[in-house]
Amino acid sequence: MAWEIKFRDVQHEEGFNNFIKRAEVQDWDKERISLFYTLAIFEETRNHINDLYDFKENCMKFEGLSKGWQTGGTTKATKLAFNLFNNYRGEEREKENFSPLELFSLDTDYRNYMLMAVQIRFS
Repeated sequence: MAWEIKFRDVQHEEGFNNFIKRAEVQDWDKERISLFYTLAIFEETRNHINDLYDFKENCMKFEGLSKGWQTGGTTKATKLAFNLFNNYRGEEREKENFSPLELFSLDTDYRNYMLMAVQIRFS
């Protein structure tokens, strides 16, 4: 990579590295790297990663989007992570909730890290 990945804090970096190791992600797997980078931003998504990703089957768990612990910010981060991983845009009735305007209407601090996830995915 021609640029350095920027982490929000130590917990973000540790969560990301833990997820990458658990999933045995290779350097070329930009989809999975961006997925885990995004899911590691928030403490809630780090703590509930098993609601969002099946490490045994190496796949997303879509039902994690509707868990009671999800907040406005974590839902947006989860949607972005799923979209970057495999272009998931939700069910037909909720496609408008996956637009850039919807996903990036967050506090500036978090928005910067979500944009970093996009940069990771498309580098």
